[in-house]
Parts: sequence; C-alpha cells; structure tokens
Amino acid sequence: MKPSAIHALSYLDSQDIVRWFGTEMALSEGQQARIWNEAEARWQVECGPAVWTHPSVPFLQLTHIEVQLRNGAQARLLSQLDDGSGYYGLYLVEIDKAAEPGNEEPGSIFRTRELAELPVGPATTAILRQNGPNAVIEACIRVGRHEIRLLAAEVYDRATGVFDIVEGDESILLQLDGARPGHLPQQTASSPAASGERSYP
Repeated sequence: MKPSAIHALSYLDSQDIVRWFGTEMALSEGQQARIWNEAEARWQVECGPAVWTHPSVPFLQLTHIEVQLRNGAQARLLSQLDDGSGYYGLYLVEIDKAAEPGNEEPGSIFRTRELAELPVGPATTAILRQNGPNAVIEACIRVGRHEIRLLAAEVYDRATGVFDIVEGDESILLQLDGARPGHLPQQTASSPAASGERSYP
C-alpha cells in the first residue's frame, strides 16, 4: 500500500467541492449521576446524554473532516500528525474512500455524518494564522459567498458548566459565516481564558 499523499490547504484552491463528511465530537459526556440498582442492591454511576452544543461555544467540533471533489479525488482534513512528533496544524491527506454515516452506540460522544449544512462548489483557501512556517492554526475556505473558518483546537469541559477553547490540540473547530453551522451567532464564553487559552467570538 502506497503512503497517503499529504497536502497543504491550498490543495483545495479552485477545486469543486461536492460533498462534506465529518466525525463530530461532543463537547461533554454529560453529567454523571449515582443510581440505585435494586436488582443488584448497589449504587452505579450513569452518564446523562452527551452535550453537543452550548451557548458559549460558537463552533462545531470534529475529529476530522472529509472532502469529496468533483474530479473524483477525496481528502481528509486533520490537525495532528499521528507519528509521535507532536505536530499540530491543519493539513490534508488523500484518501481512497470517504466515511459513511455510522451507527454509534447510545451515549457515544462521536457521530460520523454528512455535513450537509456546509456549502458546495468551487473553493479558495486562506491561511489566517500559523505557528512557524508549516503549522497552520487558523484558516478559512471560501465557497461562493460563504466562509468556513477552521481552527486547530479543542473544547475543554471544566466540569463546572464552563467550556474553554484550547489551541494546539487534535480536534478541528468549525464555523460557517461566523457562527456554528445551522445556529444563530452565540455568545462569547464569559469565563476568563486560562494560560495558553483564548476566548473566541
């Protein structure tokens, strides 16, 4: 098997995107509760439903995004090299076949689905911010009049109802036209950012 080709985001420039897929990651596993199991005469811990959205997080959080192009090519957008190097930054890898919607188990914090809320058509890319010459931290993909903003970062649940956005992690945060796709613009997190963290509009 030949190694997958790695590309910069500019690989998508002038390409015609026809479909988006992605694996969405919940913001939190949900609250835990101690439940008395009468049949076994013991307490057990159960988790509530996963939290997928929150007013203070105006992003869709994904582990990766897959792009299908009109010319038949397919690519996966990632933010971490899985080689032990510790590299973080947005990049593309060519793939043979895109993911299909999954049948995740109840309570799972992952769900693979078509990202039908994202626009399709000819694309152009722009790098908004990077660390060093190669590590792209923030970028955007423009399709028609729409702008998809991408951030190499992850949402951390502080277990107090407060969520922080931490850059340099393996997830990808996505906005469409300045908001979480399919949602109205959300409020900025009210808590001050900790060291190495930022608040985002």
